[in-house]
Amino acid sequence: MLEKIKTANLQEGMYIVCSAIGSPSLPQELANNFISSKEDLATIARLHIHEVLIDSEKTKRRDSFPHTSHSEEILFAREAYRNALKSIQKMYDTIQRKAPLEIDIYAKDVDPLLDSIERNSSSAASLTVLAQTDRYILTHSLNTAILSAILGRHLGLSRETTKELSIAALLMNVGQIWIRQELFQKNGKLNATEFAQIKSHPKCGYDYLSTQPGISDKIISAVLQHHEKYDGSGYPGGLSSNDISQYARIITICDSYDAMTTDRPYREALTPNAAIKHLYNMANTAFHPRYLENFIKCIGIYPAGCFVRLSDGRYAVVVENTPQAPLLPKVKIVFSSHLKAITPEFVNLAKPSEKRLEIVECIHPKTFRLELERFLW
Repeated sequence: MLEKIKTANLQEGMYIVCSAIGSPSLPQELANNFISSKEDLATIARLHIHEVLIDSEKTKRRDSFPHTSHSEEILFAREAYRNALKSIQKMYDTIQRKAPLEIDIYAKDVDPLLDSIERNSSSAASLTVLAQTDRYILTHSLNTAILSAILGRHLGLSRETTKELSIAALLMNVGQIWIRQELFQKNGKLNATEFAQIKSHPKCGYDYLSTQPGISDKIISAVLQHHEKYDGSGYPGGLSSNDISQYARIITICDSYDAMTTDRPYREALTPNAAIKHLYNMANTAFHPRYLENFIKCIGIYPAGCFVRLSDGRYAVVVENTPQAPLLPKVKIVFSSHLKAITPEFVNLAKPSEKRLEIVECIHPKTFRLELERFLW
């Protein structure tokens, strides 16, 4: 996929095609080639080329891991999720005190999750839907970081860049710490003053992080811009299109998806499938269309964690997306047609069989007062 990006967002490992502005052009040794060093980046900067075209499909992916099945990976993913959540709690406690933030201490706890995503991204994705807690600001930041990492790797970002992107997602809402918490729990419409306070959180986070050593400008910019919209209707800067940083373009999609699939005081969660449809309807307005298209490709039409009814009447949990057949994911059948628990059966709906099964509908588990988290393991 060809994508136009600002040269300030270029990373080592990206496959650069050509200058997006025609003249000046890229040197012959850099055009249609991988960026292999900081010297390559410096050369492009000296040429005053502001935008280039990259090929995301050819961009290098590093640190490849063998693929694992859902049943093999889910226990590792759950442990990594729990440990990361504990680490984020400590990080936010430090931030709340406005104490010095040694980000490297917490960043190392992201690595096990990234390893799990490399092996089977659907297992970690399913946790963002089903393994919810009442610590919304923490779980929402962690879920957004996981989804952002999945999308980042799908786009071809290097492991190092994906880790930095994940940290930006973890920090996106730090500014909320210093805003009255009851505003985020209000069951009703916010008035203009209250909404203005809510909208101040990206700038609050930016101001705090700008004083902390060791946090990159790309992370700080993403925190400031994660509520900007593709059509310029976002805040705080009203930025649009490619003026929004790459990290922020990714994070805003993942932030919105996770918010939609989580219960809030003012509305019930959407099913993952309904959230995907809702996001799709906002392409070209709220979200960069190519980034949204790739998010849907890597998450699926029926994302991991969906509770679905099959064409034979039985009920299942989606455990893995099938990119080649997005309507036919891998599922774990857990209930009979009468909603009686049965011996779990893993089925790849895309695999031909005598009795072809399809998904009839995606259902919110609360419809049947079900706690589906235990069916992940």
